[in-house]
Amino acid sequence: MTRVGTLLADNLRESYVAPEPTRGPWIHDVLRDLALHPVRFIRVWNWKSALLSVVLRGPIFVIASVRRGWEAAGSALLVESVFCALTAGFYGTVVQALRDAQPAWLNGLLITLVMPALFQGLEYFMQRMHGTPHLRAAEIASVIGGALSALFNWYAMRQGALLVGKEGKTLAGDVMRFPVLLYNFVLLPIRWIARR
Repeated sequence: MTRVGTLLADNLRESYVAPEPTRGPWIHDVLRDLALHPVRFIRVWNWKSALLSVVLRGPIFVIASVRRGWEAAGSALLVESVFCALTAGFYGTVVQALRDAQPAWLNGLLITLVMPALFQGLEYFMQRMHGTPHLRAAEIASVIGGALSALFNWYAMRQGALLVGKEGKTLAGDVMRFPVLLYNFVLLPIRWIARR
C-alpha cells in the first residue's frame, strides 16, 4: 500500500504544472484606455491619495512659511492643499489603473519618477507664483517625501489598499493595514538583496 501511495504521489507531482503567474495589462493599453475615457479621472478620482497627500505635504509648507507669520503659513497651506488635492487625486487614479501594468520596469519608472517629477515641477511653479518663502527647502523636503510617497502608494495599491471605486475598501480599513504595509514596504529592499 505504501508503494502504491508513493507511485501515485510521484505521478501527481510529475503531472502538476504550476499555473502561470497572472500578468497585468500592457501599460500602453491602460494609458490609451485612460486617454479615450477621461471621465474615469472624475468618476474614480482617488480621494484617499488626495487626503493623505494633503496631510503629509501640507505641514512642510507651513513650517517653511511660519517665519513670515501665521498668515503666510496658512496661505501656503491653502495653496498646497488645493494643489495636492487635485493632483494627488489624479495621480492616485492613474496609479490605481496602472498598478499591475506590464512591463513592470516601465510602469515603475512612470509611476515613481516621471509623474512625480511633473507634479513637483507644477508644485514649484505654483508655490513660486504664490510667493511662498523658503521655497527651496520646502521643495527639497517635498521631493523626498513625494518620491517615498509614490513608491509606497504603488506598493499599497498593489496590495489592495488605498483603492477607490468598486475595488476600494474603507479608509479606516486601509489605515488599519498601514503598520503591516509600512513594515513590509521597508523590508522590500532587504528581501530583494537577500534573494540576490
